Amino acid sequence: MDRWQIEFSPPSDSTDDEPGDPIPYNIINNYFSIGVDASIAHRFHLMREKYPERFNSRMKNKLWYFEFGTSETFSATCKRLHEEIDIMCDGVALDLANRPPLEGIALLNIPSIYGGCNLWGEGSTNKKRVKKSPGTKRKDDKWSTDQGSSVSLASMDLHFAMQDIGDKLIEVVGMEGAMHAGQVRAGLRSSGRRLAQCSSVVIRTRKRLPMQIDGEPWMQPPCTIHITHKNQVPVLMGPPPSHKMSFMNMFKAKEKDILISAPSLTASGPSTTVVSIPVPSMPSTFPIKR
Repeated sequence: MDRWQIEFSPPSDSTDDEPGDPIPYNIINNYFSIGVDASIAHRFHLMREKYPERFNSRMKNKLWYFEFGTSETFSATCKRLHEEIDIMCDGVALDLANRPPLEGIALLNIPSIYGGCNLWGEGSTNKKRVKKSPGTKRKDDKWSTDQGSSVSLASMDLHFAMQDIGDKLIEVVGMEGAMHAGQVRAGLRSSGRRLAQCSSVVIRTRKRLPMQIDGEPWMQPPCTIHITHKNQVPVLMGPPPSHKMSFMNMFKAKEKDILISAPSLTASGPSTTVVSIPVPSMPSTFPIKR
């Protein structure tokens, strides 16, 4: 599995002198996000630190998240986030100004966020590398290409891009708001808005914004963020499900093969035999003898 190095540096022309919260990590194992979801997580974190007795069960925690997510939907504290940040992927500046407004940006290393939600979504079976298409000019030459114009990534190529935890690529996804994230979590929408798939990311923020790394939130003053690939670590990973899980499928039993390891004697000595036994599904009703 890939691991990513993240570094924060304050801008030289910043007018925000108020110090921010301590940054929890400098390594990304799962995900990093800015905006609406980090705002909800930060409010949850502050409330739990102040009133720990109110967060003593999983159900209560989910209800608190639902309350904060609902209030964030109406307050929209990260409205028009795309106007306050610049994102550069592999030296290519993303054109966020000419796209629908966003309230959140997430960088995904694994296909799981928000308690098991795949924000990148499912792709085609054939993995393709993204291509570059010319965009519009920007005033800041540092955040433009060598030709003086920004470059956006082709949405058609991102539609077929597959996510892998060991391909040394990180996925950049945009969220339209708290309602969008909730719809993806509930399965009403397939994914967030795919923005890029790259090996390095540079983000520049212009105001104080909520951020989180692997579920640990904090408030960050204006800064420049550099994210690069650090290393890889071996992990144990289960096989992907053969079908999509639904509420009704949880109650349906299917035939499964049970592997039984049993010792046996051979001419050369003792050995182990593995037997595959098909187990039929259990009947829904049982006959009653009277």
